[in-house]
Amino acid sequence: MMGYEVHQNRVVTLKYLVPGALDAYLAQCGDRVACVVGFGSNPVATTKSGCPVLWVDTPVLGSDAAYEIWTANKPVSQYQDELMTGAGNEDIFFGRMSFQNNAAEDLSEVALRAFSGIFEFLQRSNYSNLIRVWNYFPEINAIKNDIERYRGFSIGRHEAFVRYQKKVEDSPAACALGSHGGPLVIYFLAARSPGLQIENPRQISAYSYPKQYGPRSPTFSRATLAFQDTAQTLFISGTASILGHETVHPASVSLQTRETLVNIRAVIEQAVLKGFAPVDFASDLALKVYVRHAEDFAEVVGIIQEELGTLSELIVLQADICRADLLVEIEAVCWSQAR
Repeated sequence: MMGYEVHQNRVVTLKYLVPGALDAYLAQCGDRVACVVGFGSNPVATTKSGCPVLWVDTPVLGSDAAYEIWTANKPVSQYQDELMTGAGNEDIFFGRMSFQNNAAEDLSEVALRAFSGIFEFLQRSNYSNLIRVWNYFPEINAIKNDIERYRGFSIGRHEAFVRYQKKVEDSPAACALGSHGGPLVIYFLAARSPGLQIENPRQISAYSYPKQYGPRSPTFSRATLAFQDTAQTLFISGTASILGHETVHPASVSLQTRETLVNIRAVIEQAVLKGFAPVDFASDLALKVYVRHAEDFAEVVGIIQEELGTLSELIVLQADICRADLLVEIEAVCWSQAR
């Protein structure tokens, strides 16, 4: 297992682990564990070491379960209020939230409540800059109250940005995926220092999508370049086979995967133009891959390995994606080689 000391230069480090390797890694990292997220069908609330786990009901392809562990280069302190739990240090904060969505409450109302809570926390804390947000909820493509649930979620999220006077151009990197059940689950990274939003010249910015994608546009940037005064980290949003604003290759998972990787490379290239050091994919790139159909697992992973080589950090989940014609989505974290 890679030793923690190798990544002391990074403000945050990401590791994907199967259950059998988790506890030894957590013990190694000690009080630098900032966030643990579990994926799979059998939720657990805590690890053997006592670390709380935010669980997402999403099957892991190639394993029964997997864990996403975020560690910091400085010790963190635990936090809890009536809305969220989390951990932070003098530089960063990871927040974790879970919201039951009962039949009487529209998902837009739940999303508004969730993001209002996040913005209120940011206002009263030292972590005023929202860097990255992950969102998971079931039936993302289902129609409820005459609107697709993802579009309802986008309405509530957008309304929170408006209420708290946030510019959509400053939206964090983000993703929204369909879990197999359970509540709306959100976790986020905030920081004291601001990030730099990165867009993809091959795509229209999500916050500028036309009305055909819903009454309120999705509020996220294609990527956020963070920690520019130290070891730069590029958080790339959930990325798919989209050119301009339209889905391309709707019937081919292989072509969608290749198009998605082209978009990821384009975002990295834009970050390099803004001072981000080129990435060594083998050591400095982590991918989380979502496939709509489990039977596409091997094909998607094969294309990724063909184009990027063998990655040290890669996880593949089965999840519904925000558009019904999208078969694959990939998010990434890149660390600058500059030391």
